[in-house]
Amino acid sequence: MISIWNKNISLFKNRFPALYEILLPQFPKFIFEAKATAEISNDEFLKTLNEQFPFYQFAFAKNGAITASENSLAIHSSYNPQREAEKTAETNATSQKEIFIFAGIGLGYLPQAFAKNFPQKTFIILEPDARYFFAAMACIDFSEIFKIENLLLLIGASAEQAAALVENAGGFENAQVFFTNAQVFHAQKYFENFFALENQNAQKAQANTNTLERFGTLWLKNSARNLQEMQRLCGVNIFFGEAKSTEKNSSIPSVILAAGPTLQNVLPHLAQIKERAILIALDTSLRAILRVGIEPDFIVITDPQFWAAQHLAGLSSPSSILILENAVYPSAFRFDCRKKILISSLFPLGKFIESHLGKKGELASGGSVATTAWEFARAIGSEKIFFVGLDLGFPQKKTHIKGSTFEEAVHTFSNRIACAETALCKILFSAKNQIARDYDGNEIITDERMKLFANWLESKIASISQEKNHARTFTFSREGLFINGIDFFSLEEFLALPPITEQKNAFFECAEKKSSEYEKKEFDKVLEELKKQFEELKKNSLRAKTICNDILCGDPRAKTLLSELDSLDSKILSSDAKKVAALVFPTQRRLDEILAKTEIPNDAILANAKKSLVIYSELLNAIDLYLKFLHSL
Repeated sequence: MISIWNKNISLFKNRFPALYEILLPQFPKFIFEAKATAEISNDEFLKTLNEQFPFYQFAFAKNGAITASENSLAIHSSYNPQREAEKTAETNATSQKEIFIFAGIGLGYLPQAFAKNFPQKTFIILEPDARYFFAAMACIDFSEIFKIENLLLLIGASAEQAAALVENAGGFENAQVFFTNAQVFHAQKYFENFFALENQNAQKAQANTNTLERFGTLWLKNSARNLQEMQRLCGVNIFFGEAKSTEKNSSIPSVILAAGPTLQNVLPHLAQIKERAILIALDTSLRAILRVGIEPDFIVITDPQFWAAQHLAGLSSPSSILILENAVYPSAFRFDCRKKILISSLFPLGKFIESHLGKKGELASGGSVATTAWEFARAIGSEKIFFVGLDLGFPQKKTHIKGSTFEEAVHTFSNRIACAETALCKILFSAKNQIARDYDGNEIITDERMKLFANWLESKIASISQEKNHARTFTFSREGLFINGIDFFSLEEFLALPPITEQKNAFFECAEKKSSEYEKKEFDKVLEELKKQFEELKKNSLRAKTICNDILCGDPRAKTLLSELDSLDSKILSSDAKKVAALVFPTQRRLDEILAKTEIPNDAILANAKKSLVIYSELLNAIDLYLKFLHSL
C-alpha cells in the first residue's frame, strides 16, 4: 500500500504540481508516518485503508485485488474488479467520442482500463471529494492513467467549473460519460447538478443545430453583402485591454443595458451611471435609452435577422460606437453613429478573410447579444461588469421594457381581435415556460431559451473564476432570474462612486490611436484567392461525383477508381474553401435524414459509393451557392 501510494503521489506531483500543492493539506496522515520501503501484511493493509478512509468498507476480491463498498453498495466487483473494468472498455472499443469523462473515480479501475486501450483520447476524471481520490491512489497503480497526454483531473472543482472545462476541452457532444450509481452516491447532489449541466449543454448543441439549419443561408447572404465592410472597418480589438487598472487608476467598470422590464427602474439614473462606467447598450434596449436623452458609449448588434436590424431603424446616436458582426442584416451598417467596428466573424467566410488579413477581435458568443457584450466588457479589461435589464424571465409577468422596439410593434399592429395584451400573453405562456427563482427566492416565469443563456453565463463565469484578477459580474436588480456567479449590487452604492470622466476620455483616445484599415489591394487579392479555391474544390468534387457514379454502374476499374477517390478526398478535406462551405453544407442531423431516404445497396463498396455520391452532391450545392454570392461582389 505504502509503495503504491508513494509511486502514485510522485507521478501526481510531477504531472500536476499546482494541484498537488492545493491538495497537500488534505493528504491522509499515513504518508507522514510510514517509510517508503515499508512492507505490510494483507490484514494490516485492509486495516490501514479502513482507518484512513472510513467511508469505504475495503476487502479483497476473489482474484486478490482490492475492492470496496460504501453504505452496503459495492463500487466494484467482488470477484475480479480489473476484468469488470476491462469489459466496459472493450464494449466501447468503437466509440467515436474524443473525450471520456469518469464521473466518480471509485478505486480507479475504470480509467486505468481505458488508459491502456485509448491513450490518444482526452480523459477527464471528475471527483468532487479529494478523500475519494486519495483512496483510489492508495489502492491501485495509476501509472497508465498518468501516461495519458490529454488528462484533466477535476478534483474538488464545482459542477459549473467542471462543465465549463468539458466545453473548453471539446464539448459534451464529443464526450462520453462513465459512472455507476455506487461511485457517485457520496456526492449525489453534486453529480445531479453536473448531469443537469450536461443535459443543458446537449440542449444548447441541439439549439445550435436548429439555428444553423434555419439561418445558414441568411448568414452567408448577409456576410457576402457586407464583405466590403471587413476591408473598411477596424475591429473591436483596438479597445482590448484599454480599461484595465493601472498604477494610477483602478479598472473602468462596464454597465450592460438589456431590454428586460427592470431596465425601467434604472433609466432615470443613466446620466450618472455613464459618468462612472462604460455604458454598453444591446440593440434591443437602444430605443428606450435614447428616449431619456442618453447615448450609450457602445451599442452591440450580432443577430443577422431583419427584425434585429429594426431595433436601430429610424434612430441615431452620434456619440456612440456601434459594434457589429459581419453577418448582421446590411441595413445595420447604415446606422448613424460616431464609429462602427467589427468583432471577429463567427462564420466561415469572414474567418477566411481574417485568417489572411488579421483578426478583428474575437468575442465568444453564447447565443445572445448580451453574452457578446459581456465578453467585450471582459476583453477591454473591466474587472467589474454590471447588468441592467438582463432579467432572463418575466418579473411581475412583464415581458419587455416600455418603449422597446418589440413593445412599440405590438401596439402598432394591435387591433380589436388581436390586441397588445394577447400578444404579450402568447410570449408568457407559449415558450415551454418554467418556474424559477429571483434573487429574493420569489417565483419568476422563464423559458428554455433564456435558461440556456443563463447557463452559458454561469459556465463562463465559473470557468474564469480561477483566473487572476478575473472580472466579477453583478446585477442592479433582485427581480430577474437568479444566476450563479452574478451577485446583486445596490444601485445606490454604485452611484456613490466618484465620476471617472477623465479616465474614460483616456480610454477612447488610446483606442483611437490603434485604429487601422486594410488596404483595398490586399483585400481584393484574398477574395480572388477564395474564388480560385472554390473553383478548384468544385472541379475535384465533380470528378469525385463522376467516380461514384461509375462505381455504381459497375465500372470494372473499381479498384483504380477507389484509389483516385481517396486522393480526391484528401484534397477536398484539406481545402480551406471546403471549411468555408461548411456553413451551408447540411448538418449531421440533416445529412442523416437525407441518407435515410436514399436507397443504399447491400454491397459494402457500392454502399460507400452511394453515400459518398450524396455527400459530394450536397457539397456541390454549397459551393454553387457560395460562388453565386462571391461572383456578385
